[in-house]
Amino acid sequence: MNKKNKHIFIIGMMGSGKSSLAPVLSKKLKTPFIDTDADLTSILKLDTEEIFTTFSEEKFRILESTYFLEHIKNSQHIYATGGGIIINKKNRDALHSFGTTILLQAPIHVIYARLIKQVEQSRPLFVHSQNKKTIEDIWDRRKKHYTECADLIINIKNKSLATIADEVIGFINT
Repeated sequence: MNKKNKHIFIIGMMGSGKSSLAPVLSKKLKTPFIDTDADLTSILKLDTEEIFTTFSEEKFRILESTYFLEHIKNSQHIYATGGGIIINKKNRDALHSFGTTILLQAPIHVIYARLIKQVEQSRPLFVHSQNKKTIEDIWDRRKKHYTECADLIINIKNKSLATIADEVIGFINT
């Protein structure tokens, strides 16, 4: 299967723009997109923070992984994944096997600034502490997995969604 026929997985830290980029890519590539966090919260009728509180982060990760691994068996989609999708080895293996994986990367201060503006959104790993150190710690724990999964790393700082989408499309078409 060539790159054009596989899924496109968008990975990265919370606040990196995965959910914003997916619909732009979807429109340009005429390929449906899925926001895994939005789908899970819709299915469970709970926001992410409520899922973490009601069940636990561990249970959320199990649900996320189960949903993801089942859904990628379907026809081609663009996936805006949850920031923690790369924690599970089976998910990382699937990212390698079932598509092209794009890492949206930005300096911590850029991610932090975005998250502060979006603090009312359900971001359970950030909302209670709201400090840059939290973001740095999460990045430090996940960086290796993000970079190992990525077929393409895009630094998003000072780039429009259209520019980022064009970079992805250019990569996929090579």
